[in-house]
Amino acid sequence: MTPPPGAISAEETLAVAEQKQRAALEELGLEHLAAARACNEAAREAASELRAVDARIDAATPADEAVGLASGADALKLLIAGLADEGEGQEGELPDVRALTQTLEVADVVMARAEGARDSAIDALRSIEEEDAPLATAEAGAASDLSNASTQLSGIEGRPEFATLTNDLMRSRETAAHAQVSLEEAKRNASAHDQASIQRKIETIDARTRAATEARKRLETELAKLEGNLESEGGKGLADREAAAREEVEAAQYALQRISEEADALKLLRDTLEVARIETSARFVGPVASRAKRYIERLLPGSELAFSEDLALEAVVRGGVSEGCAELSRGTQEQLAILTRVAFADMLLDRGQPVSLILDDPLVYSDDERLDVMIEILGEVAQRMQVILLTCRDRAFRHVPGNRLSLVTAAS
Repeated sequence: MTPPPGAISAEETLAVAEQKQRAALEELGLEHLAAARACNEAAREAASELRAVDARIDAATPADEAVGLASGADALKLLIAGLADEGEGQEGELPDVRALTQTLEVADVVMARAEGARDSAIDALRSIEEEDAPLATAEAGAASDLSNASTQLSGIEGRPEFATLTNDLMRSRETAAHAQVSLEEAKRNASAHDQASIQRKIETIDARTRAATEARKRLETELAKLEGNLESEGGKGLADREAAAREEVEAAQYALQRISEEADALKLLRDTLEVARIETSARFVGPVASRAKRYIERLLPGSELAFSEDLALEAVVRGGVSEGCAELSRGTQEQLAILTRVAFADMLLDRGQPVSLILDDPLVYSDDERLDVMIEILGEVAQRMQVILLTCRDRAFRHVPGNRLSLVTAAS
């Protein structure tokens, strides 16, 4: 087998490289490549230590304007060499050791200050790096969020329905407005019809339907009897009676159909009103109860109100026990009724339909403590809406601020 030319050249290249490697190791006096790597690492650490020593020498040899000394080890060497030359030229003159000692002390102080400043700078740098780490993370997260948001925004803008978004929004608002109008009409219809009256009409129509059904059965029986007599007796004037009976049957069937249609219409109206009542209750009971809760907490701490489906105040729940309104004292019933009306007025005010709260001689059965709490609540409510108090007890509301109108008997 003959190896391809490419493999032969690769083996030759490998042999040449290994030979160069062995020559380099012999020149350096090393046995293998691992020792060369270790020497390289030691040389790198020595170079790092040398740079650290140079930095310490530069820090320990600051400039001194008093003796004309520049910063750095080279300037210090030149100064020392100049002092040596001056000593050789002037025999018998000794250097001022005290001045040199003071200069050395000053240099030591300066070096200590420089080292302290360097350590402080290093600590400050580390603190800044530690503070910068969460900021960098937050910046990366914000950049990622921005990128995702831009991608999502581009995707939303690229959808075909984005071009018609404004028109679709206008149509949706028109549909919502029509639905609101329909809801208001349903509310008016629900309040215009009496459910009890409709129920009575349905019962009356059901009774009429049963009576018409019985009459129809009776007439059909009589008709069958007459047909039998007609067949047995022949023409004895029974044909006229048969025709009259058939007309009565047709009239009864027509009346039954009409009454059934009226009954179905009234049942449909009753079911529609029931659905509207349930929707109205679900829409208003929750908001009213949540608004009344903050007032109930001040009057009866730890209590909640329970409303019936027709928005009537039904019970008070205290400590997990439900108490019917009829079981409460007259004063408590009166206070809860006022707070419920305040909650309804707040709900209408939030929906842009402000009303005036008119109270006719309220809080007649309240004790002094609850009277003060209720007057405080009404004072807060009066800052948001108009509150009108009609009372003959001027002393109970004498301290309440507001506009007062008094009725007096006209002189005859």
